[in-house]
Amino acid sequence: MSKVSIIVPCYKLGKYLPEALDSVLAQDYADWECIIVNDGSPDSTAEVAESYCTKDSRFKSLDLENGGVIRARNKGVEASTGDYLLFLDADDILFPDYIGKAVRAMEENPALLVVSGPVEQFGVASGMIEIPPFSKDTMLARNSLHVSSMIRRADFDRAGGFNPEMAAGLEDWDLFLGILEKDGDVLMLDAPVIKYRIRKSSRNKGISPKAMADIRRKLWEHHKELYAKYFLNPADTVEYRKLSYRIGKLEKLPGVRVLEAFKKLFR
Repeated sequence: MSKVSIIVPCYKLGKYLPEALDSVLAQDYADWECIIVNDGSPDSTAEVAESYCTKDSRFKSLDLENGGVIRARNKGVEASTGDYLLFLDADDILFPDYIGKAVRAMEENPALLVVSGPVEQFGVASGMIEIPPFSKDTMLARNSLHVSSMIRRADFDRAGGFNPEMAAGLEDWDLFLGILEKDGDVLMLDAPVIKYRIRKSSRNKGISPKAMADIRRKLWEHHKELYAKYFLNPADTVEYRKLSYRIGKLEKLPGVRVLEAFKKLFR
């Protein structure tokens, strides 16, 4: 079996970090290293990281000046030695059998580019997160892979890592599209693989429609050949789904109120 490098960037999430690291310790697969990247966090992150490094030598701590999650993840990879990579946000939790299942799948099928699976949300919301069935067509319109999907280190390097141009968000989507430019397979496991913490505010929730339009333009610029090769169905996009939902609500309004609502919708 091969080593897995788990990269955990942390900024102002020190209070959640122990839960994330405990879920790494609970894995039924033992050949891993965990790089905790303290991105200049002003809270307890450094102390938590040091305590886990003392507890288990497979944990390593990397202290940086604050530079954002893209730089933190890339620096974590630079410091890693594993054959496979898994990125874990500091407030999320891995299911204990995830890494073992993913590694076995990767070892059995050299054509696999990504291993992912269902995501359970917790925090201010609960239940399973709706993820569309994977296809390259769908991926062009809407990211159907979560950041904690397992990939090969060689494919990460080939794709150029996380692109600093995606600082506004959805840098994982950009990375996956880069990896998928190579012919290969994606495996979606049946059982949940990660618990994703839903908080009242988060980086991705703050993406404005204008910023999202810029992100989509950058995705197209970075992956023109992939977009030219596969069909992008607008009906698969998050924007279309939101618009359909809002129009569905409008259909229930009487005459003049519908007109007023449409004016607000497209203002």
